[in-house]
Amino acid sequence: MFVMVQVEVDKEVEKKAETRDVKVVGIDRGIKNIAVLSNNQFFNSAHLKDIKGKNEYNRKRLQHAGTRSAHRKLRELSGRERRFVLDINHVISKQIVNLPFNVFALEDLESARMRTKRNGKKFNHKPGSWSPYQLEQFIRYKARDMGKAVICVNPKYTSQKCSKCRYADKSNRKGPIFHCNSCGFELHADLNASRNIEILGKSEYFRLLSTSQSLRSDESMPTGMGEDSSKPIPSGAGI
Repeated sequence: MFVMVQVEVDKEVEKKAETRDVKVVGIDRGIKNIAVLSNNQFFNSAHLKDIKGKNEYNRKRLQHAGTRSAHRKLRELSGRERRFVLDINHVISKQIVNLPFNVFALEDLESARMRTKRNGKKFNHKPGSWSPYQLEQFIRYKARDMGKAVICVNPKYTSQKCSKCRYADKSNRKGPIFHCNSCGFELHADLNASRNIEILGKSEYFRLLSTSQSLRSDESMPTGMGEDSSKPIPSGAGI
């Protein structure tokens, strides 16, 4: 199966990765849980939903009023909500990148969006209510500042595949529970997805790292030696 990968690894990160054990954590983003990590850590959205619910009630009340004062308060409400979401994403991203991992694997939300469009399905915009893309951006720049790497993998089948035996089937997932119809393995569905993301992220990270090292080795050889230097670097590789 072809896997789309986006990786941010600068020279300093790559140098560190060559001299220490690489520890990868998978991160699944969703609705009920803002983020679920493959190390069993959950960041739920209960507080976020509570605040947004109150804001939505006040927004409808002000829209119904329709006065100039109400419009001003609506703008203020929108500003407070944006700052609230921004603060949550800052806090969560900081907690994540401070964990003892040096590679963070995330699902590529854009590839998921394009797949649902091709299948004629309406893309679920609910994650946008808490800005998962903003969370990803914060994780990226915070990780980069700490000399860590971020990889995005295609999330196709990550919610259907068993992270233990690798059997994939739509019927494996039943709401918030994942139960493998092959080996009987059972756990929280988002946690299972995050473990699949970790597996994909780890495989692609080392593949891209190996490709980068091979390309540098070829560049150091005299012309005509080594593999074809015209071979393209994998799309999205920042190594």
